[in-house]
Amino acid sequence: MSAAPPLTSLGLWTAFESRCTQLLRDALTEVAAEPDGQSEDDLNRGLYKAIIRASHRIAQQGEAQPPVVVPEGRNPPASTDEERAAREHKIPDLYWAYIDPLVEDPNDAAQQFVVECKRLTKRSRNWTYTSEYVDSGVVRFVTIEHSYGKGMPSGAMVGYVQDIAIDDALREVNARTANHSIAPLVLNARAGDAEADLGHDLVRSFAQSPFHLTHVWARIATATRRAR
Repeated sequence: MSAAPPLTSLGLWTAFESRCTQLLRDALTEVAAEPDGQSEDDLNRGLYKAIIRASHRIAQQGEAQPPVVVPEGRNPPASTDEERAAREHKIPDLYWAYIDPLVEDPNDAAQQFVVECKRLTKRSRNWTYTSEYVDSGVVRFVTIEHSYGKGMPSGAMVGYVQDIAIDDALREVNARTANHSIAPLVLNARAGDAEADLGHDLVRSFAQSPFHLTHVWARIATATRRAR
C-alpha cells in the first residue's frame, strides 16, 4: 500500500484555513452591524456566538460539517513539548481544531487555526490600542512564551475598528511592528473604511516558520441595548 500523500499535496490545511476564515468574516460582518457591547470581551463573546450561528446555518444547508470553534481554550500541548510548557497556560481568544489523518507521526495529528482579537481605536489617556494590537496580539504568534499556532503554517487576527480610520490604524500598527523587527502588514483588500483584509509573514524561532498571519478588520457600529 502506498504511503499517504503529505498534507501539503492535498491542500487539507489550505481548505481548513479557508473555511475558518470565511466563518470568521461572515460572523464579523454580523457583529460589526449590531455588536453586543463595546469592550473587547463583549465583542469576542458576540463574535463567538455569531460564528456558532454561521456554522449552524451551514450544517442545516447540508454542506460539509463545519469545524467546531473553541473560545478561550488553552494552547494544547505540541508534540515537540516533552513536558508542560509555559505556552500551555496561555489562552488564545479562539481556535478551530481538527485531526489530520495524513500526517506521518500521529502525535502531530491535532491541528489548530488560532485567532487573536483586539480593538483598534483612538489612543486614550493611558492606553494605545494600536500598540496593544501588536504587543499583545501579533507578538503572541512569535514569542516562545505564547507560541500561538505552534507547528501550524498560519493563523489570524481580528481587528475591531472603532473611532479611527483604517489608514491611520494601519500606519500606527506598522510603526509598532517595526519596533519589534516584525514585517509590516500588507493591505490585500478593503471596502472603503468599513473593512479590510491584510496579511504578513512572521519569522519565528519555532516551527512553523515563516508563519502567515491573516488580519481581518471590520468597523464596529455603536452598540445598542437589546430588549430582554
